[in-house]
Amino acid sequence: MSQQEIVTLYSYCNNNVILKEAINYCHPNLEGAIALLYSRHACQILCLKSNCLYNCNDEPVNNLSEVFEARIFTEGNELRWLNHNLGNGKAVLLSESEQSINHFMLQKQKTYEVLPQQYLLWGKKAKHPKSTANWQSLSEARIGQLDIPMNQTLQDEERVYLKTREYMAQADNNYGNYAVMEERLVKLEAQ
Repeated sequence: MSQQEIVTLYSYCNNNVILKEAINYCHPNLEGAIALLYSRHACQILCLKSNCLYNCNDEPVNNLSEVFEARIFTEGNELRWLNHNLGNGKAVLLSESEQSINHFMLQKQKTYEVLPQQYLLWGKKAKHPKSTANWQSLSEARIGQLDIPMNQTLQDEERVYLKTREYMAQADNNYGNYAVMEERLVKLEAQ
């Protein structure tokens, strides 16, 4: 039986911030991040560079007013934001290392056992991908074409996985049951 990795997870919080401000405050920790933005119209997958979100056509995406949830992640950090009231929301940065972030307070730090996980993204390599540097195109009849920011070249039979880290700890004091207490998105990877 293999030994589980033990880490400390730090959680930094700002309870009343618009998404653009949260990105600005956390930017040094998120350069090159992948962003999942959810609105009532769509789920967008973008990349963060030079403190701005860009789509697969290398166009900046500045209108964030419709976004109700965002998850912006690198291998080391994840920024989560949830709209609570007309564009103001709660932002949380999760990291396995201590951070210093203006306008964010350390909410908690806790030791967990880590379990690496992955989710399969729908779609295979698109037959007619957009020729954009550092992006790959997946295609599936149900969803159409999905462009994702990924430097790794996608081979014909490879699939793309969203890699995550689950943080497990004792869930109750009576029986010693363990549960996943937190999960952090890490990266997209082809296999």
